Amino acid sequence: MNRKLLDPFEPEYPEAIEACLDDEYAVKCAFSHNGELLATTRSDGFCYIWDMDTLNVMRKLSHSDTALAGLSWSRSGRYILTYDEAGVCVVWDLQTQTIRVRVEFGSAIACARMHPRNSTQFVVCPVREAPSLVTIGKGEFAEPMIQLIRISAEGVDQKTKAASSTCCCFGKKGIYVFFGTAKGAIHAVHTATLEVTCSVKLSSSAVNTVARNPRGSDIVTSSSDRILRVCEVYLPGQETRRKVVPAGTPPSITVITKIQDIVNRVHWAQALFSSSGDYIVSGIQHKAEHNIYIWDKLSGSLVKMLTGPNELLEDCAVHPLRAIYASVSTFGIIYMWTRVPQQNWNAFAPGFRELEENIDYVESEDIFDRRIVQENGGTVDCVLERILQDAHAVAGADETEMDIDVDITDNDPLFSDSDSQSEDDGFVIPVRVECDDKLPPTTVLSGFEAQQPVNDEPTESGQTIIE
Repeated sequence: MNRKLLDPFEPEYPEAIEACLDDEYAVKCAFSHNGELLATTRSDGFCYIWDMDTLNVMRKLSHSDTALAGLSWSRSGRYILTYDEAGVCVVWDLQTQTIRVRVEFGSAIACARMHPRNSTQFVVCPVREAPSLVTIGKGEFAEPMIQLIRISAEGVDQKTKAASSTCCCFGKKGIYVFFGTAKGAIHAVHTATLEVTCSVKLSSSAVNTVARNPRGSDIVTSSSDRILRVCEVYLPGQETRRKVVPAGTPPSITVITKIQDIVNRVHWAQALFSSSGDYIVSGIQHKAEHNIYIWDKLSGSLVKMLTGPNELLEDCAVHPLRAIYASVSTFGIIYMWTRVPQQNWNAFAPGFRELEENIDYVESEDIFDRRIVQENGGTVDCVLERILQDAHAVAGADETEMDIDVDITDNDPLFSDSDSQSEDDGFVIPVRVECDDKLPPTTVLSGFEAQQPVNDEPTESGQTIIE
């Protein structure tokens, strides 16, 4: 697909379901940072990695026998964090196909997210414990460092005497991490000092989810009171797109938009920003409906409602670059929502005329004549005229000829992140070439050396990676 032929004013949200991925046990889903991979967690303890080009499973990660509660990608796409309801967090390395670290907590995990800039750190929110910042050791056998985060005195569990949180998310550059509590508060914690920089109480209901804007500094939350809130964040060192924050401005988290379905009063399964950050994408949990609402971020008006099959929606995810949504139903089916792009050929050739229907071309009588008599009585030699035109075209090309440097690329800001500073941005999952079992293991097929079958033996940590 040529991006220059796409209509720049085309809406960035999908229209209908294009494909279905039958996962049977899928519960949660999330796209990688570049959108090339889709990961799904399952109720049987597995995590599937799907290729968005072929819509096939590339990896099957066996976490445990307990149902997985969620997942989180690293910025490079090389590491993926999975956590279950038994309090176990596992960070997988897709390059070496091994477990990077395994951390156990004393209670079920409500939410866990990886650092957007540092792949060795992730934050965990246990249900009955204080949230923790985990730092992976550099050595192969180094123990991870767990640092407790004291967010507030609200929501203190009577058994553990610790303030727990229900959800979390990092800021754009990972300088701050935002926690939502059961008392309806949002706390911004600095990742370096682990101190609360700013707090705000949104309502008296619990905050279920919190997500950040990929193109800005604002966040969106969904609460048990069935209201979505878009909050503008002003913190030291945090960039904002709306206005310049003068030096010395105190940190603040301000609610700028409230969104709710006044008629049906439905519960929200997830609340996310679109790829451009101008819309709020939310899936509903209401009866046997599989609907996704798209709201305008600033005005709070409903822009589009995507209606799916009569299946309860469990989770949804937004592609970071394209107008593609993924939603998971209660039957474990993953629906891919997209729109058919309309190519604008006038953008490629300004003189090109589009035809709405076929037109019969009628040849003129003198189309193949060497000499054509014009209306004024003069004659034109067509062959000589064509030769002169070709000569002028070649002369013009020689004057404008210039050296082209193929080593320098100009990234489109719409499809790239200018703040990307990760050393693993070009990571691609290695593909193992499988050969027929009847052939000897040293047989060469199409220039690739056949390899031994996959080894299913468990690793040192007792887990198995199945390809």
